[in-house]
Amino acid sequence: MAVRAHTSDRSTEGVANVAAQLVRWPDLALKRTRRGLGFRSGGREIVRMPGDHTAELLLTTAVIDRWARVLTDCRRVTPGRDAGWVTMTIEGKADADLFLSLVSVAIKVNQASR
Repeated sequence: MAVRAHTSDRSTEGVANVAAQLVRWPDLALKRTRRGLGFRSGGREIVRMPGDHTAELLLTTAVIDRWARVLTDCRRVTPGRDAGWVTMTIEGKADADLFLSLVSVAIKVNQASR
């Protein structure tokens, strides 16, 4: 029987679940850092996972500007600490699905910008 080291009211659809899915994506390479997990695409870091329910994503400034209204309305997505990055809270399946969709966008736009 597995024992959970930590209990929470939050869903298990957090960063660990999303990371487990992303490691299977052929365009991404996992990199462990002192701040948590990160994923690279084409040598460029595009995903940072510093917390259990927080992840950062390099969407690029152009995409953020184009989707500003939608991202702002989402309320789970906030501006990141660096230009072109957003921070997202992942607490449930819908959040995880949205984040995975945004990772797909990030892979595409970051490949196109090279």
